[in-house]
Amino acid sequence: MLPEAFSRRSLLAMGAGILLPRRAFALGELSEVDIAELVLPSGTQSTPDAWSGLLFELIQTTSVEAVPRAVQLAPDDPALFQHPIAVLSGSGPLPALSERAIEQLSRYLTYGGFLIANDSSGLMDSPFDRSIRDLVRRILPNRSLQILRSDHSVYRSFFLLDKPAGRVANYRTLEGVEVGTMHPLVYSRDDIAGALDRYPDGTFRNPCTPDGELQRREAIKTALNLIMYALTSNYKQDQAHAKELLRRQLLLRGGP
Repeated sequence: MLPEAFSRRSLLAMGAGILLPRRAFALGELSEVDIAELVLPSGTQSTPDAWSGLLFELIQTTSVEAVPRAVQLAPDDPALFQHPIAVLSGSGPLPALSERAIEQLSRYLTYGGFLIANDSSGLMDSPFDRSIRDLVRRILPNRSLQILRSDHSVYRSFFLLDKPAGRVANYRTLEGVEVGTMHPLVYSRDDIAGALDRYPDGTFRNPCTPDGELQRREAIKTALNLIMYALTSNYKQDQAHAKELLRRQLLLRGGP
């Protein structure tokens, strides 16, 4: 199943390349998944060991080919299009992004990229949360973050989950922005990255509250589901669309 899903992402990225500078799409092998962390002058937090550890878990748990690494990029860096999955994590207010960065993020999400936004503050009301909502309004005008229903496919893309988990349990929901038939931006207010983060020796940096290691395991499952959703969410729909196109071609040629 996975190669077709990856091919879809490759085609979406190349389609975006028609509208963007050609040098922005020196695409590598997208079947080898890695993660791009978006970094800004202030407000963001980089936790590469969290995401590289998650990708190692992905390799061990699924058939996905991944490179267990996280690279750090500015939102307006054309290299972003080499990475089908990106993360924007932080606890403080975000500085205003340039129009170039906003345009690139909009195209990235529209043409097949997937962004995980993560509030690492652990607070019920944080400046990062306010900044993310403002940023979404700029990137995807006329759309807003909405709580994902319990039957959303992100909760069944690999593990069957009753609800998401993170380092804290303030909200126990995910929010997303719908574009077409999927949600290319999903937001956790419970700090998934904090539950995943590790020291160089592999031990976890942060306790998970209130349910400890059981909660951490559920956070890892949540993060794995996010990756699998990003890679395969529209696969069945794409297959149906391809079959319909083939049927129409056969009719035009006088076939059955």
